[in-house]
Formats: sequence, structure tokens, C-alpha cells
Amino acid sequence: MKRQFFRKSLDHLTYVAVTIAVSLIAPVFVIVATIALTLLIPGILIDTTFLTLYFIVTCTLYNAFLMIVIARGHKSEGEDVGHYFSLLIPAHNEEQVLGETLNHVLSLDYPSELFEVLVINDGSTDKTEEIVHKFQEKHTNLKLLSIPPFNGGRGKSPALNTGLADFLLTWRGLEVKPRHRWIIGVFDSDAAPQANMLKKVSFQFNKQDVGGVQTLVRIKNRKNSFLAKLQDIEFLAFARAVQYARNNYAGSVALGGNGQFVRATAFDTAALRPIEEYWRNESLTEDLDLGVRLLTLKWKNVYIDTTSVSQEGTETLMAMFRQRERWAWGTLQTLKLFVLKPRFWRTKINLRVKIDISIYLIHILLPIFVCICWIWSGLSFLGIIETTNFFPLAFTLANGFSFLPLLGYGLWKERTEYPRWQIIPLLFMTVAYTYHWIPCVTSAFVKMTVAKPIWTKTPRFAKV
Repeated sequence: MKRQFFRKSLDHLTYVAVTIAVSLIAPVFVIVATIALTLLIPGILIDTTFLTLYFIVTCTLYNAFLMIVIARGHKSEGEDVGHYFSLLIPAHNEEQVLGETLNHVLSLDYPSELFEVLVINDGSTDKTEEIVHKFQEKHTNLKLLSIPPFNGGRGKSPALNTGLADFLLTWRGLEVKPRHRWIIGVFDSDAAPQANMLKKVSFQFNKQDVGGVQTLVRIKNRKNSFLAKLQDIEFLAFARAVQYARNNYAGSVALGGNGQFVRATAFDTAALRPIEEYWRNESLTEDLDLGVRLLTLKWKNVYIDTTSVSQEGTETLMAMFRQRERWAWGTLQTLKLFVLKPRFWRTKINLRVKIDISIYLIHILLPIFVCICWIWSGLSFLGIIETTNFFPLAFTLANGFSFLPLLGYGLWKERTEYPRWQIIPLLFMTVAYTYHWIPCVTSAFVKMTVAKPIWTKTPRFAKV
């Protein structure tokens, strides 16, 4: 037992050391390249105006635009029971949280004959399978698909693809009729959806052009950990505001990995390899990749925040860093696969959708440009280089805080949980918290150029 503890601790320390080293590669390269340039060309003046212009477009103007769309937006809300749901729950060693998740999912306020649940036991070596068997004694709409340990644990995408293939080839037979009323849902193994979720989602799919629906995500352990609370604010305020605005502007909402629903006929059109691959196997953010793919095929993605699914937030910086580095890497993959490819711009979809997707994905580069801005400002302050900018420094700095109204809006909407007197302090704390994206994105950017993507499972913090 002690040996395992020390080995795990050593692994964590090794990961920290490697991650810090990788995160510093890009900043060190910028510093060395900048100093080398000044030595080769004495008296050179570096014009940083382009950085300010980038911040104006991707931060200030974009955030102002989002606030305008939110102010003028409207939603079509309702409930229905007009669809059949097949719900996938991938699980790799999830004995800590799976029981609670199944309690929530199997208690959804929807006719039990109109939804089924498939737990994909992805090579688990703990009691995951036993937990599912226990629930199957009372729930006939709960299924279990076990992937052998030697073939499991390869990541969420392969597990989901195996589960959907089982739906398509084994259980459905001739499948649900009519097919456009068959909806595939995805919940993480720590999910706690609100009871009205399927009814809310079913109503949205009454529009035939809707290919995907994403629900609001909350952090369930926000009262147990301040770090988890900051993650909840991130989802509740910023992500919620952006999703709501994108929903009203172009119907180009990003799909998430929890509380994600896709129409079966949309899957038909988006398949990379029918039966074998719907979620891209090598993608580290398979949800984002699938959502963008649906948009390029002229489907609309809808966001609803009147129902939510709660998930565990990470309670340690190391766990959060691993998770966010994977998200950053996956977003960079999606940016490369779509926006940076000419065929994306030749796709016959609405120009506003293309622009919206592009700006949303390009936002992942923002921490890198912020890092460059810091480096050049520091070198200039030390007198090592000379910089110039058409705009005053105060204006450049102000652009970096243009997302405050979005955060304030999100917190104000939930003022019953986050009282008014907490909003201002939480705004400043959240701003400081967001800078964790700089090392996460920088590390992901460097690793993406030299290594193959590797899925890292987020640890659980629930007490068994």
C-alpha cells in the first residue's frame, strides 16, 4: 500500500516537473528569439499594435457583440415526450460516482418505455460492473456493455463508438421508427441531470433542422471546494452566456461531453466511418469535434439553460491542470481540423456560422498571445527591448478584462445562490482564476507539435 502511495506521488511529481518544463518552452523561445532579433538588428522597435488589435477583435468587440445578442435574444421553451432516447454512459473505474449517477438518470421524469440507458464498462477493474448489475434488478431499461480490460481504457471516444455500435447493431434491430425521433444522449459517469431534462430536450428536437442539443452544466461539489466553486462560475457565467448568445445568433452552439444529445439522423450524416466511428477516436474533445462537424453539415445545435446536469469539479490544481490541458489540446485539434483547412471555407453553410465557429475556436490562442504580451512588456520594462503601440497601454490592458460583463451577467442570473454582495469579489477572483489557461494552453500547444494525443482520465473526489 505504501509502495503504491509513493509510486503515485512520484508520478504526480514527475508530471508536474515535465508539465512545468513543457509550459516554459514556448515563453523561453519567445524571449530568446526576441533578444536575438534585437542583437541582430540593433535599435529595432517592436510594434505591438497587432496584439492590441487581436485583443480588440477577439475580446472587446466579440464580448460586446455577445452581450447585445443576449439582450435581444429570445428562446423557444417547452416540454414534450415525442422522442425515444438512448442514453450512453461510458465508465472506466467509476465505482465512486456511478451509483449516484444511475439513481439520477433512471429517475428522469420521462416514460420509462421511451428511454433506455447503456453503461459502457470500459475495461474497469473495480466494482463498476457490480454496481450496474445491482441496478438492473429493478430497471429493465438499463443495459450493460463490458469492454475487456485489455481492450479498454483507450479514451472516451472509442468507448462511445463501441456503445453506439451496440445500439445500432444489437438492440435496435430495425431501430426506432420514425428514425428522426430517435435521440442519442451522453452523460458522464458523474452526471446528475435534473428530472425534467428529457422533456426539455425532446421539445427542442421538434424542429427538424436541430441536430444537437446541449444543456447547462453545473458543478455539484461547488459547496465543498472553492476551486470547484470557481469552475461552477466558469460554466454558469461565461460558458452559459457565450452558449446562449451563440444559440441566438447562429444556432452554432458547442456540444459538451455531459448533457449532450444528438439526433440519430444527424449521426448518419456525420459518421466518419458508419457503425465504427461517430466520435473521432483521436480527438481529446470528441464532443466539440462532433458539434462542429454537425454545423458544417447544415444542422443546428441548440443550447438550453432551463435544465442542467451537474458533474464533479476537480478539487486539486494538478487534476484541474490535466483536465484543462486535455481540453486545450482537443480545441487546438478542432481548430486545425476545421478552421485552418480550406475545405471548411468552401463548405456551403451560412457565413455567420463559419465566422462564429472560427472566432470561438481561435479564442483558444488567446492565452498564448497574452503570454507574448506579458513577455514583451517585461522585456521593455527592463530596457532589453523597445516597443511601440498605436494604442495607450491602459487601453490594451482594458481589453483583457472585457469579459467582466459576461461574468457579471451570469452571476446576476443566479443571485439566489451567489448573493449580490459576493458578485464583485467573485468577479475579481474568477479573473485571477482564468489565468490558469496560460500554462494549460501553452503546454498543450507544445505537446501537440511533438507528441500524439493521450486521453487522461479526470480523478474523482466523491467519497465512497
